[in-house]
Amino acid sequence: QDCQDHSSRPHKLPWKATEEERAIVCALRQATGFPLDDLTFVVSHFLPHLNRDAVYRILKAEGLGRLPPAQQRQRRSGTFKDYDLGFIHMDIKHLPKLQTANGERRKRYLYVAIDRCSRWVHLAVKDDELATSAVAFLKEAVRAFPFKITHVLTDRGSCFTADGFEEACRQLKLEHRRTKPYTPQTNGLVERFNGRVQREVLGITIYSHRDLETLLKGFNQAYNRRRQRVLKGRAPDEVVRSRLAAEPKLANRRYKPPDSDALPPALQVIAAAKEVSHPDN
Repeated sequence: QDCQDHSSRPHKLPWKATEEERAIVCALRQATGFPLDDLTFVVSHFLPHLNRDAVYRILKAEGLGRLPPAQQRQRRSGTFKDYDLGFIHMDIKHLPKLQTANGERRKRYLYVAIDRCSRWVHLAVKDDELATSAVAFLKEAVRAFPFKITHVLTDRGSCFTADGFEEACRQLKLEHRRTKPYTPQTNGLVERFNGRVQREVLGITIYSHRDLETLLKGFNQAYNRRRQRVLKGRAPDEVVRSRLAAEPKLANRRYKPPDSDALPPALQVIAAAKEVSHPDN
């Protein structure tokens, strides 16, 4: 036996992370359900010394190496007609009742705009789902996307069929398309994104709209930088940069990039969360 080859692997592998850092990695995994690569990407922004292998070892040691079936992503079949940058799917998602700045508990609404070609997304939280808020979000989106918006696809909700929204599309020179009656799958791209928000953001127990909005801004930024299978392993940011380099005329002169990095405040909210559950709607 003494002549047999033995593993040179040490009996105990040294950790690159403190107990607190390991706890944060585990909390992020449980709260978001991110796969290893996506989780490593987020972790690296505030714990840059932890690489993919370190994150994997932490998860494995804590029994979090594999996601439970309920958190594993389900892929759906379906194809869209090919469009260049600028075909935006828009929708509204109801957020849970949480405490507002003045202490009252009420609902707010998440406005979502996602590009069909690049999956680049812009989010904003509004107090209602009226036409005035939909128009305000549309005007914000025109400045928030790095490329020109050409088409907007919405469902037939009253805020999107209102004269004010139609007029805003005309003024902004956008072609407004609506889903056919009783065919919500036509806007399935944004519906699937909303499902991801439900799993990865609303699964974190928080108690105020301020914290939720902070979390959503961080999620928005992280999503645009996250590699996606549907984009052949590229991130929306990467797809957009590549396409604009090839076709500069698609660039949006009105584009206004975010003022600051939204990830650190969002990660502070996650770290402060005490448990993981789905809030009541």
